[in-house]
Amino acid sequence: MKPQTAETCSTCRGSGWLVHTQEGIESVAPCPDCRSQERLRQLLKKAAIPPRYFDRGFKEYDLLSRLQEKAHLRASKYVEDFPNVPRGLLFHGPCGVGKTHLSVAILKTLIQEKMVAGTFVDEAELLRRLQYSYGPGSPETEREVMIPLSEIDLLVWDDLGTGRPTEWVRETIRTVINHRYTHKKLTILSTNWPLQVKTGNSLRSERVSTAIKDTLEERIGRRLFSRIMEMCEVVQIEGPDYRTEIDKASRDSHERKSESRDRNS
Repeated sequence: MKPQTAETCSTCRGSGWLVHTQEGIESVAPCPDCRSQERLRQLLKKAAIPPRYFDRGFKEYDLLSRLQEKAHLRASKYVEDFPNVPRGLLFHGPCGVGKTHLSVAILKTLIQEKMVAGTFVDEAELLRRLQYSYGPGSPETEREVMIPLSEIDLLVWDDLGTGRPTEWVRETIRTVINHRYTHKKLTILSTNWPLQVKTGNSLRSERVSTAIKDTLEERIGRRLFSRIMEMCEVVQIEGPDYRTEIDKASRDSHERKSESRDRNS
């Protein structure tokens, strides 16, 4: 959906103003449609959606497995029910199954259809911004980076647990998540890490298997993990890595073209 500009507005014919006449007296007022479209442009800009994902919505999501179908339905229902949703979402699964795609689709659709104020943040990029903010030439302070993430109505946090689990990284995550938890701010998270180590019929966080050397709970800490489990509904996604599938399709296409040329030569 491309926001309508003032030049194409059918209500005010591009002037940005409407003329009202009452009892022979003319007055002007800002065009409400233009103001609405300007608000939409500002919200989309503030959302900071990465260019790679900006054009990816629900229709562009590839349904390659049953769990991807279920995740797609859950994400769509979340948008439909918003703001009457009790919790955020935590998309959990391996690389390349569309966790970021669905997170962005929710954010962008809520902005476009319900004028929700939200923003996207990638954990690794956030940590880089914060480290740079401590330098003398930084255009933003640590507070200027952190406050918007804590206060925004809807936060999409991508790749939770990516940062090396130092105490500084944990404290950075805690600062944002704890504020959002106590103020009941909705948060959508995604992670590649196993949530907890599964042993038998129970889940626990100790490292009991060499097959799974790390978990999200271990990386961010048990207390914060517990809060996230309360804040968010877990949505598991499994399926083929779409990046690998695209590469395979490209190779197959190249091989077919080569075979066709060989036959015709």
